Amino acid sequence: MGWWWNSKPAASGENPLPSSSTQNEEPSPPAAAEPIAEPVKRTLSPEEQSNLELMELLKEFEAQSNAEQDQRTRAKEPGALKQSVPIPADISPDSLYPTEMSCQSAFDYAMFCQGFGGQFVNIYRYGSFRSCSNHWEDFWLCMRTRNWDKQDRAKAIQDHYRKKAVQWKTGPSSEDVWEVREHPVKDAFQGNLEELEARIAEWQKANPDRTASMSTLSQSPLRAPKLDPTGSNPSNAR
Repeated sequence: MGWWWNSKPAASGENPLPSSSTQNEEPSPPAAAEPIAEPVKRTLSPEEQSNLELMELLKEFEAQSNAEQDQRTRAKEPGALKQSVPIPADISPDSLYPTEMSCQSAFDYAMFCQGFGGQFVNIYRYGSFRSCSNHWEDFWLCMRTRNWDKQDRAKAIQDHYRKKAVQWKTGPSSEDVWEVREHPVKDAFQGNLEELEARIAEWQKANPDRTASMSTLSQSPLRAPKLDPTGSNPSNAR
């Protein structure tokens, strides 16, 4: 039984000889990747296409509504009230026409006009039904120019409102009496209010009778003079 002790253990640094089975094994080539079948694009029917476009439009309305809500929220912050309103650089008559348009608001106006409530308002105001084509023109203009360049879109919207003003607002206006202001007014409501109140108090002390009559007129309700059946004022009759 001495052969157990005569055998030398294999050195740790020596690598064992590979077996014949290991030598005969060759690396198998990688399996070919199976081709991925591309999804078949189904052609949408006209109704499905309309529903898809409507869903995209509603998503745009929702995003625009959220942006306007965030803007109103920021405007109500205390720090926003302290900011001074910038004076517009352009005060020409063309600057009175808007250069922005909300597609959601235009759509709401058009749908309201088409409904019972909108036509009831038209009957109450104008005595008859009114066409809603002008509201739909606003909506389709907004949709048509929503992807335009900012400057081109502003010009198209301004021209649209100018044409509407020519159609609906031609005739006598305040410009027949008042001249158009060519320069902006600066610091119109700034001044020494305490000094003004002191001057008013001095005037009231110097004119007590007129102050009392003015307070009486402000407290008494206005009454229209009574007319006789003929339509003449009896107070003027002598």
